Amino acid sequence: MNWDAFEKEIEKLATRVTSPMDVIVPIAQGGLTPGRMLASKLHVKMIYALTVIKSGEQRKIVTTINDELKNKNILLVEDILETGESMLIAKNYLERKGAKVQTVCLYTMPQTTFVPDYYLGKISSLISFPWE
Repeated sequence: MNWDAFEKEIEKLATRVTSPMDVIVPIAQGGLTPGRMLASKLHVKMIYALTVIKSGEQRKIVTTINDELKNKNILLVEDILETGESMLIAKNYLERKGAKVQTVCLYTMPQTTFVPDYYLGKISSLISFPWE
């Protein structure tokens, strides 16, 4: 995928987000570029990033957000959901902080166990994005 195609996909994805958001939270690394671009399209000024790593068979968050998130409308962003486990861990973390979380990614894969609130479609193999 080149930058022009990616920008068109972000435009389409942004139109699917129907609720106003207070904060964008991309999951590093794949969600960083889509998250920043969605923040611009949705006119959201506040962005935090979460890093989720795989440790053995478990996933864990290795960053924290120290600001108050209670009752904030958060859009949690990833590029592709392969299994969806990182998205689920991050969503649970934000909800424990009192946030109202909606999830978004460009694409899901057939094996994902998590269905995001917003996405463009399913793909069967990984895509190489322009920032990779």
